[in-house]
Amino acid sequence: MLFGDEVEVCLQRIREGDELSREKLITDAQPFIAGVVGRLCGRSLSWDRDDELSIGLIAFNEAIERFKGKMGVPFTAFARIVIRSRVTDYLRKEAKWNRVDLHMSGIPPEGNISQAENNASWDQYIEEIAKRERVEEINNYNEKISKLGITFRDLVKSSPKHQDTRQTLIRAACYIVEHSSLYDALLASNRLPMRELEMGTGISRKVLERGRKYIIGIATLLYYREEFIYLNSYVRLPQGEC
Repeated sequence: MLFGDEVEVCLQRIREGDELSREKLITDAQPFIAGVVGRLCGRSLSWDRDDELSIGLIAFNEAIERFKGKMGVPFTAFARIVIRSRVTDYLRKEAKWNRVDLHMSGIPPEGNISQAENNASWDQYIEEIAKRERVEEINNYNEKISKLGITFRDLVKSSPKHQDTRQTLIRAACYIVEHSSLYDALLASNRLPMRELEMGTGISRKVLERGRKYIIGIATLLYYREEFIYLNSYVRLPQGEC
């Protein structure tokens, strides 16, 4: 729900006043919120006892309210920035910030500055954080695919020119991610599980072999989806997949 075109449709419904869509999005986002806050705090958290999760939930709702598509930032990445910022502010106020990465400062101050100035500082804040996160994502992704014997140049060269072929290979990548044991086998051997893929998807071995590097690259993005929010925003999934 937090990735792909589905979240955009949901956000549009919320903008039109559909509160049931808001409730569904917030409910679906709870594991994501718990993951973001837990990693920030450096420990496992419980919804029953940890205020940090409540702060994260409120921040996610704030992200829904403040998100603008023209920012050029995927909603999920935007929500993560807001959650981290609000929870970091809370931890600092509660003198718990020693476990928090201090470069993740709070939302720009709202004191006596005008609304226009605040909006400008807010947009600049988001832009700066997003720029840094994109670089971190690319470096992290490059490290992961390098271990599988693939480079960015390989992915560019192997990217199908025809949309139908591209969607077919993405469907194969989705199948691998949906059957996580296949991705584990891929990590262990650096090879696509051709037999399982061919049988499970009905895609011919010849097509799979030709698109091997592309399939591995996309499967890695999808498998580590929450680590590669920005990169995943460029992947258009076949309807009903992943």
